[in-house]
Amino acid sequence: MSRIALSRRRIGRLSACMVAGALAVAIPVDAALAQALQNGVRHPRSITSFSVGPDQDLVYPGDLPALPDEHTTFLPIRPGSSTYLVFAASMRGAGPAGTIVLQTSDLKTFTYAPNYKSPVMVPPVKYTTCSPAYDSEFDENYSAPGSVVQDPTRPAGNLIMIYEAENDCPGGVWQSQFYATVGLARSTDFGKTWPAPINGEFGGRDRRPVLKTAAAEPTTRETPPIYMGNAIPSAFVDTNEKGEHYIYVAYIFAGQGADGFQRMARARLEDDDPGSNDPSRRLTFAKWYKGTFSEPGIGGLDSGVTPARGCPGGQQQGQISYNDAIDQYLLTFVCVSLQGPAGNRKPYQAAWYYSTATSFLGRARAFCPV
Repeated sequence: MSRIALSRRRIGRLSACMVAGALAVAIPVDAALAQALQNGVRHPRSITSFSVGPDQDLVYPGDLPALPDEHTTFLPIRPGSSTYLVFAASMRGAGPAGTIVLQTSDLKTFTYAPNYKSPVMVPPVKYTTCSPAYDSEFDENYSAPGSVVQDPTRPAGNLIMIYEAENDCPGGVWQSQFYATVGLARSTDFGKTWPAPINGEFGGRDRRPVLKTAAAEPTTRETPPIYMGNAIPSAFVDTNEKGEHYIYVAYIFAGQGADGFQRMARARLEDDDPGSNDPSRRLTFAKWYKGTFSEPGIGGLDSGVTPARGCPGGQQQGQISYNDAIDQYLLTFVCVSLQGPAGNRKPYQAAWYYSTATSFLGRARAFCPV
């Protein structure tokens, strides 16, 4: 889920630890710690265990062949409401792979949200097709969240979607191995409408890539084809001690030289001027590279934010939240182990892992389960 947290913390080094599940968290509290907290002394607590309950069958529209295909965002329809809008990545039937909006009150039964025409955002062509008119577009074949968050610098209903944008048509020939960028789109009416596809490598003001690798998109089909780009993003909005609002994006790097570590980037929301078409006054991301947010989002270098992978494979599906019970940031991710000969290694096992951090910049303390 996506969440807005108002806190005085920032991002720093993370410590990777394996967990069996992520539904219930046990956090020990002793008398001395309770007294310290009452006296206003910050002393982050550690997570001792995770637990999960039995699987529950979900009910959702039958014309959704894949739900979800990425991360899923739950937003209450109004403050304090137990009914949620659910922004998810899927397609309806054989339609384009985009963004659908569901509604639920019990987190088990999902229906299409009233007054939302799902899908609310789509690419220009269906997933397995190519079109000469759109082959240069950054999200020709796929445009699906990711995360949908409220922009706290604008009135309610101004939403930001951080989404996976894929072009699967190098040289106009379709292949399942994508070239991915992390896209950003804006809505001003609580996510009912989003910008239409914009033909071009860098899109337009309110629908465009914000994270892109240094490697250019291939212009011909590769042999053998490989996955490339910045992919599988999720977003988190935070506020620092100066009252500045930042949006953080967790994502992966795919391609030659991929090391299997989660990546991170951020942008300051106050830097975006809604009335200007000047690219220098748009929301601009910086990638985390060797200890600081120092590389440009478009074409810049990046490095992992955890000191270890946690498994002999790669980290995927990263998602950040702030946990008030432990007074720390929490990063959860799937770590996929690989086996097989070099050049043909395949996934054989996956598990949920987590990392914690007390801040988003500088030196951070991390706590692992005991």
